[in-house]
Amino acid sequence: MVIDLIKKYSMSTHINTLEGNDLTVAQLAIAHPGALAVFTKYNIDYCCGGNRSLVEACHRVGLDPDLIRAEIDEASPTDSALALKPETWSSGLLIDFIVQNHHSYIKSVTPEIEALLDRVCDRHGNDCLELLKVRECFRDLTEELALHMEKEEKVLFPLIRRMELSGAEATSLEKKVLGPIAAMEAEHESAGDLIKQIRYLSNNYTPPDFACPTFQITYRKLKEYDNDLMRHIHLENNILFGRFKDSTTPSSCSI
Repeated sequence: MVIDLIKKYSMSTHINTLEGNDLTVAQLAIAHPGALAVFTKYNIDYCCGGNRSLVEACHRVGLDPDLIRAEIDEASPTDSALALKPETWSSGLLIDFIVQNHHSYIKSVTPEIEALLDRVCDRHGNDCLELLKVRECFRDLTEELALHMEKEEKVLFPLIRRMELSGAEATSLEKKVLGPIAAMEAEHESAGDLIKQIRYLSNNYTPPDFACPTFQITYRKLKEYDNDLMRHIHLENNILFGRFKDSTTPSSCSI
């Protein structure tokens, strides 16, 4: 199993702990896995907007960066895989984890959420027009992600695996990988825009007082989907893709 390989690889790899107050949000997310729960709690973008400093990211959402940093320092990792330091894994192992966990999750849970949205829209669509827009955004998101994951699995990820195994060829292959990476990051930005709309329309996944149990389950499932997608994009943008591009390149996405 990939998780057993991850444990073995992580234990045998020297881990550098990033310290200091000048880390970007992405660097904090990597150095302190417990930070992800804090960032999620306060809607701080650690994925596409991870190149921002913590100060800038906090100011964007009206938070005190010192208080957020203190909460991060006290936080414990809630994601066992991220606690195993994925930045220390080989690219091939990281790709295996992304495909077997995050890609598989999206493929398996999408039909369930779509069916739930259809049910609650049929029952509550006239009382809660935002639900119809949530369903429309989710459909757009899942259609985009299906094509996105196919391109990663058939084009980009095999190219990265070749780079890892190529040795002398690595320099020439590196030039070929930058274009697909830029395309995938642009698609992550588009997915982020749709997630932002769903968060807004659902009042950050807060069901109204009249919501039936199915309505409540639907919003809970959508929130779980959102959280998984943010971790998914974090692993790709900040760790996997970050190995092949200039780390100073700014990102325009603002999930």
